[in-house]
Amino acid sequence: MDFVQLNTKGGLDYQKMKPKLLSLFEATGYKLEREWDRRYAKIDSARAIFTELIRIATNTYSTIAYICTDIPKDPSHKPQFALSSAPLVRSLFEELIMILFLLEDIPAHIEFLFKTGYAEKRDELAHVLTYHGSLPEWQPYIDALKSRIAYEEKELNLTANEIKHPSNIGKWPTPGRAKDRLLKRNPAPAIIPFIEYVNSWMYRYLSGQTHPSLEGITHRGMHFYPEGAREAFGDDWEEKLESHLIHYRVMSFYNAITIMLAMMSEIEIHFKYGLNERCRYLWSFVAEHSDITKDFWKTRYEAALPE
Repeated sequence: MDFVQLNTKGGLDYQKMKPKLLSLFEATGYKLEREWDRRYAKIDSARAIFTELIRIATNTYSTIAYICTDIPKDPSHKPQFALSSAPLVRSLFEELIMILFLLEDIPAHIEFLFKTGYAEKRDELAHVLTYHGSLPEWQPYIDALKSRIAYEEKELNLTANEIKHPSNIGKWPTPGRAKDRLLKRNPAPAIIPFIEYVNSWMYRYLSGQTHPSLEGITHRGMHFYPEGAREAFGDDWEEKLESHLIHYRVMSFYNAITIMLAMMSEIEIHFKYGLNERCRYLWSFVAEHSDITKDFWKTRYEAALPE
């Protein structure tokens, strides 16, 4: 996407900021991989988890940028592809909440993450034994799963109670439950109000666009049902429908940029890799064109990323 048109008065020159933006993403992943914080040197797999999270997010962002482009190089690219961006933006949002949660207590939360992974494998084993346990072709898979479970029981130093009752370990928290889990800490972490703010702003909207709710169906479905668009917009429905698609595409793109900048900033705030000024520049640049970016910047990052 070389140019994103916000309104008739101006827009964001994406080509101008794109190299700096992608360079920040790459640098953050590189720093995590190559300059891992010595405080957490003995926290098994923590470096890998954070590095992978940032690179997964970067890949997701690139996918969003591709489907939201307004100057496609691929002749088979359709503008309506942008209507599929909401689930991808939501995955970025959930990664941001996960990073915020992990950063509050890296040793404890990395351990909890791996234990929830073990509990999920136990659930998977129960499922395959129930529905496929008597089928010979499933036995190699079942045996491999049992071996992995036995390995993790030893590697994770699970207690006899955790092995006997894996459901007591719990599940990795959703964005809403991440906040609830953090609230049980004493004192409650200072990040709680920001998590509440992000959940309030984005979670409801992105969930509505991702799940088959009435809002999600109508906002996206009208582009595939002319009669509904005509009923919603009136005689000039075609022009308004085109404007609606442009707005949807631009908002998805800005949401993605904002969440990505938030992720990179949280890593910088905690690990202090020297990317502070690069984050500040991009926040101020994008905030001139996007209300949500400006709001995130003013709510947290203008103060949290000191000059």
